[in-house]
Amino acid sequence: MKGRLSVVIPTHDPRPGYLEAVLAGLRAQSLPAAEWELVIVDNRSAPPVAGWVDLAWHPDARVVREENLGLTRARVAGFAQSSGEVIVLVDDDNVLAPVYLERSLDIAARFPFLAAWGGSIQPRFEDAGRAPPESLNALLTLRRVDSDLWSNDPGHHASTPWGAGLCVRRTVAAKYMEELNASPARYLLDLRGKVLVYGGDTDIAYTACRMGYAKGVFRSLTVTHMIASSRCTEEHLRRTAYGRGYSEVLHQYSLTGTLPARPGGAGSWLRARYRRWNMSSLERAVDSAAEQGRNAAFLEISAGA
Repeated sequence: MKGRLSVVIPTHDPRPGYLEAVLAGLRAQSLPAAEWELVIVDNRSAPPVAGWVDLAWHPDARVVREENLGLTRARVAGFAQSSGEVIVLVDDDNVLAPVYLERSLDIAARFPFLAAWGGSIQPRFEDAGRAPPESLNALLTLRRVDSDLWSNDPGHHASTPWGAGLCVRRTVAAKYMEELNASPARYLLDLRGKVLVYGGDTDIAYTACRMGYAKGVFRSLTVTHMIASSRCTEEHLRRTAYGRGYSEVLHQYSLTGTLPARPGGAGSWLRARYRRWNMSSLERAVDSAAEQGRNAAFLEISAGA
């Protein structure tokens, strides 16, 4: 395919060992380093990443600084500072399988109708004994892809790629930046320091769909997500669930200008009670936190409308 591939790593106060493992995974890629560029976006880290990270092994690597805090801000800076026709987003705790970049380019060439794609995300727990139940995997951005899927329907969630290892065509990245300028509220659809709000990756995939492209997931693409023990605590899982619940409502409102329908009535209440009856205490706490997040978003948006 024409053009180069760019790897963009947004990072904010990374754990040095994790970022070094991410870079080691990139150094081990089957695609020669001369065929792709590396851009690390330091999103207001203290101390600055440029002062300690080693990029001497790569012929076209650099650190750029983005002072506006937020994952979406950092991704946009990476889009603007890179040049590849395909951009692979790698978080500072994601290790790509050795063939990831090579296969990403292969998918881009074989499926020209696809513009945003990803794959499986498997865990590497700092302490496996503290791993939460698999029912909560989504809160840790873990997923298993059993078959290749693609669709241009935003509502087809099984084919919607997640942020870890997300591959984006340059045309979609450019359109996404254009839409953000017209609708700055969408910058809020992702992590901002310790503020746990989500949705920027799906926002990119939905942008592809609006442009007439498809989004997809592939078994041949695998990311290992390094998970610190602090992210496995009930407090953190509850905060994450709250943020995801909040984000669900905010995402729909930012894209459509309307709030999603709220479940109501005795039937809905009974179904919720029954669902929670079969959950563990941790799962109930997380489910409740997600509902609180959705309710908070409804109230805040309604009050400001």
